[in-house]
Amino acid sequence: MENKLNPFYITGFTEGEGSFYVGILSRKMNTGWEIRPSFSLSQNKKDTELIYSLIDFFGCGFVRPSKGDQTVKYEVRSLKDLQEKIIPHFEKYQLQGRKQKDFIAFKKAVEIMKPNKHLEKEGLKEIIILALTMTKNPRRITSLENILTLLKV
Repeated sequence: MENKLNPFYITGFTEGEGSFYVGILSRKMNTGWEIRPSFSLSQNKKDTELIYSLIDFFGCGFVRPSKGDQTVKYEVRSLKDLQEKIIPHFEKYQLQGRKQKDFIAFKKAVEIMKPNKHLEKEGLKEIIILALTMTKNPRRITSLENILTLLKV
């Protein structure tokens, strides 16, 4: 792509094909859980060049093919890059649809992680509650609710 991407285009692209996600995985850590926030954009593999141009646009991230379909995914997982590049972009060029709600919850989860509060039980609970507001997948909701139940013990 010869032309630099328009930041408003990136926001619109995210509204349709992007995701703000907070993964919660069982790990041997203080709380027994690892928090893994990520931002991603997916596109048909025919537009691989467009997806790679996101690395130049944001100055971070990586591209990987999807295992399940004919798509490629741009993804940012680095907490520093999320804090310094991804979140500031969406604060300046705001989403207008339903993903704005996900972005706000995502941003709060990342903010909890910055001072390492996610390594404490209360911080982890806050992040799980935020993650519950971000998803409509019934299996994920059940999984997150089960983690909350385990944390109460």
